[in-house]
Amino acid sequence: MKYKILLLFLTVNIIFCGCNLKQEKDYQGNINIPENGIVEKSVFSQIQENNAVVTFSGESNCCKYEWTVFGDDIENPRDINLAIEITEEPEQVLLNFQSNDYFGFSSVLSIHLNSVWDCQSAIVYDSENNAVCGASVTGSENTILNYTALQTSGTFCIMPDKADSSQINIIAAEEKEITTENRISTTKNNQQDDYLTPAEQFSGIAVSGENNDNTSNNRIISDGSQTEQDKYLTDPVPEGKPMPVEPENAEINEQTQYTCTFSVECSTILNNLGELNSEKLDVLPADGIIFPATEVIFYEGESVYDVLQRICKENNIHMEASWTPMYNSAYVEGIHNLYEFDCGNLSGWMYRVDGWYPNYGCSRYQLKDGEVVEWRYTCDLGNDVGGGYAVTGGE
Repeated sequence: MKYKILLLFLTVNIIFCGCNLKQEKDYQGNINIPENGIVEKSVFSQIQENNAVVTFSGESNCCKYEWTVFGDDIENPRDINLAIEITEEPEQVLLNFQSNDYFGFSSVLSIHLNSVWDCQSAIVYDSENNAVCGASVTGSENTILNYTALQTSGTFCIMPDKADSSQINIIAAEEKEITTENRISTTKNNQQDDYLTPAEQFSGIAVSGENNDNTSNNRIISDGSQTEQDKYLTDPVPEGKPMPVEPENAEINEQTQYTCTFSVECSTILNNLGELNSEKLDVLPADGIIFPATEVIFYEGESVYDVLQRICKENNIHMEASWTPMYNSAYVEGIHNLYEFDCGNLSGWMYRVDGWYPNYGCSRYQLKDGEVVEWRYTCDLGNDVGGGYAVTGGE
């Protein structure tokens, strides 16, 4: 009798626990959008039930486009018109959505252009020329524009960001929930509404010269005279860019505070889901954004790596790095449980500051007040994020 009761208890416990286990995400490949553009409710229901990740692809005027849909974002499946009429013109793309309303879930729209844009970010405008959001610019050969489409009806225009702030996304507080738990405590003035416009984010590039930088205690700007690698195998630093500061020589003064704009994103993975380690689908953000562009405080003398460590710690973002004596810098192996080689043998993390991918490690880049720092995941050794020349940029 006791045996039967124990067996019954174990059976019920297994069933109960099994019902509470979260189903792992599963990438189920690409589905072509029908000629009439309408994907039926049953398709979305199946994606929802299977907790699947699916891309829907279409073509308009020789421009390929894709919607990336996560099953756990779908709440009320229904028929949806995913078709878009696309017109590509020099330095602008016109979008005419065939849907009449919001899909009911957010989805990343990827537009594969037939040209290459000489910029690092783009801006989406509505029919009244109001900036709606930012778009990332990726792609190894032709440009790919990625952005989270919160408005899926009407006409829009995407143009290069002339300010070149390199921001992946402009997120209004009313469009995305922001909580104190996912913001760092050193955010400037502890405000919750400090997401910046491209013009506000861009701080310019340091001028060339040999003098010490007056907003950092030990930083020197390259005059372009260096012709050989230094002892840590760093190629000559371009004129006008900051020379590396060795971590052992950095003097951090916590009495002097500055601010910089910091972000972490992995939107390139959304264009390479077939290459992604299937076990990493559960940690992949649906919009590709791990930490949105936020103005944060740093202390005089701190490096990019110092700030990354603090941001990840205070926001419970996983980060793993190792020290590389040869380059005298930390090497960032993984952020948010997304590691190098997780999306192909040329994938990994890189950083850029004010649009430049430094050719030395992040522990050696001493920050200046007002700079814009971005950590970006590459699937093609930097070629898809505009940093193919900086093969050591992620160190």
